[in-house]
Formats: sequence, C-alpha cells, structure tokens
Amino acid sequence: MKNKSLIIASLLILLPLIDSLFVPPVFGIQWHSPKMMYQIGVALLIIKLFMVITGIYLLLKNNRCNVGRKDLESHHTAKGRHLLLFIVGGLQLVVMVCICFWYLVAGTQAKYFKQQQHISVFTADYGVFTDVYHHISYICYDRYGFYRQIPVASLPWAGEFSFKVHQDSLQIYQKSNVDEQTKQISLEGFNCL
Repeated sequence: MKNKSLIIASLLILLPLIDSLFVPPVFGIQWHSPKMMYQIGVALLIIKLFMVITGIYLLLKNNRCNVGRKDLESHHTAKGRHLLLFIVGGLQLVVMVCICFWYLVAGTQAKYFKQQQHISVFTADYGVFTDVYHHISYICYDRYGFYRQIPVASLPWAGEFSFKVHQDSLQIYQKSNVDEQTKQISLEGFNCL
C-alpha cells in the first residue's frame, strides 16, 4: 500500500512536468487548431496544478508513515528520492500558481490566434521584455483532424491587420490611421504532401 501511494505520488508530480517540457501544449498533440490546443493547455494547467498538489500530499503522507522503518540505509536513500520529488513538485507548484494568477490578471493569449484556410497566425506578445512578432505557419491536416505546422515567416508587429490567401501568396492588409498597406509573402513550395 505504501509503495502504491509512492508510485501514484510520483506519477502525479512527474506527468505534469513531462507535459510542461513539451513546447506544443498537451503532450505535443496537435489536433483541430493551434488556438484550440492552446485553450486546452490553459484548462489542463488547472488539472495539472491539482495533480501536483495531490502528489505532494501523498508524498508527505507516505513519508510520515515510513518513519518507523528499521533499515536505516534504505531509509536514507528513500528520503533522498522523496526530497528530490518534493522539490520538483514544489517548484512546479510555484510556477503553476504564478501562471494561473497571471491568467486571472492579464488573461490568456487565445485572442492572438488567427486562422484562415491553411494559414495560422499567432501574435507573440510577451510583454515589455521582448518585441512583438506575428508567427505565420502553414497548417497541414490529416484525415483524423491532426495537424502539423510548417513555419512560413515571422514578421515584426504590424498593428491591426487582416490577411487572405490568393493563389500562391499570402496578402497581409495592415490598417493604419492614414492608409492601408499590403504586404505579400510567397507561399510557393508550401503544400501538404
């Protein structure tokens, strides 16, 4: 029973860490659209937070029960593993609470996704520390709805804009106070073969 709760605690702490190490959210699964996967990743953050809290609780409960063991050498080894797992869980807990608080205060970045046909644009707005860029990707879908993204270009901040695909080019319409500017990006060579 004690080993089972230790295994469950380890899984509850390590699985969210493994998911957080993937650059695309949700274990790197890419299905339906980048915006939807981002929104699932935001909702999954709350679930991962509760998983880590439960894992730390089980770890602390298991550690309290193991104090009376006779084999001192294995007890120190187990204590070291418990401590390492506790530190990993504690760091995750701090980071996840900070991210959840940030989402509550500033909101998520779901509004920065735009998609038309096979073109997806994500506006990366990371705040005052870096410049704002529009990352343009060509998206290819399989018959089950899974997709893969092929990077097309990264453009500096263009303000309010719209875009459409015309033949083998992407036309970006940038709106300013004075006039509307058009920028073209070639899509030649981008296909889903």
